[in-house]
Amino acid sequence: MNKLDTPLNFSKDIQQDRWHIQYSDLIEICQGGPLVGNLIINCKKVFNDKYFGGPLLCHDNLVFIPLFVRKFCVSGFKLSIIELDSMRMVLVNGIFDLIYIDSINGNEILFYKDVDRTKLQRKKIDNKWLNV
Repeated sequence: MNKLDTPLNFSKDIQQDRWHIQYSDLIEICQGGPLVGNLIINCKKVFNDKYFGGPLLCHDNLVFIPLFVRKFCVSGFKLSIIELDSMRMVLVNGIFDLIYIDSINGNEILFYKDVDRTKLQRKKIDNKWLNV
C-alpha cells in the first residue's frame, strides 16, 4: 500500500506477486466523498454486484479492502478479506462511515474511521486468514 493513498485518491492498479488488481468504473459515493468501484483481478471482474473502496492492503495471499454497503436505512463500509487463490470473501463485523486501512499488527488489522486519521479502530483477524 502506498502511504500517500487515501480513500479519496488511491492507486487504481496494483501488482502483488502473481495478482494484478485493478479498480474500474470509480465513482464518488457523495460529492467530495470516498471513491468506490468494481474490482478486477487478473483481468477478470470479480464480485460483480459489489463496490469496493480503497486503499487496499495486500498480505501474502489476502486482500483487505473496504466494501461499500447500502441497505435500507444504512450505508457505509465493511472490512472485507478476499483470499486470492479461491476468490472467497469474508466480511468482518461492523459498518463504518469510512474505512482507511493502515496496517496489520499481529492478529489485528488497524484502520482509521476518518480521513484525518485520528479515529483508530482495531479488529481482530482470525489467524487462519493470516496464515493462508
